[in-house]
Amino acid sequence: MAHFPHARSYKRFPFDSPLIVGGESYVCEGTLRNLSMHGCSMVCDREFPLGSKVRVSVLLPDHASALPIELGRVTWVQGRECGVEFLQLPLPSRSRLNRTLRTLLIQFLNACTNKER
Repeated sequence: MAHFPHARSYKRFPFDSPLIVGGESYVCEGTLRNLSMHGCSMVCDREFPLGSKVRVSVLLPDHASALPIELGRVTWVQGRECGVEFLQLPLPSRSRLNRTLRTLLIQFLNACTNKER
């Protein structure tokens, strides 16, 4: 598995959702595996070159329209699974992503609290 040097500053939450990924000369479908404020991992119909720039549209449960990530960079690749760092996220997309992640964090904390009981 190849990696770009990077450090995660946000927790990634498991997340299963369809997505569409576009690059310079292709568009393909995939599935989101996990999600954070600054990145995600996904499995797609194709392999991506390390460092490639992509545009990602994620179908979130909060809205009928996709969440557009204007620009991302592939930071690691393992076959058809890869990690993407978000480089450009418009403010409306950032707000929607923040709401989704807040819900996931509350669910995570509730699950941790229930385990302790």
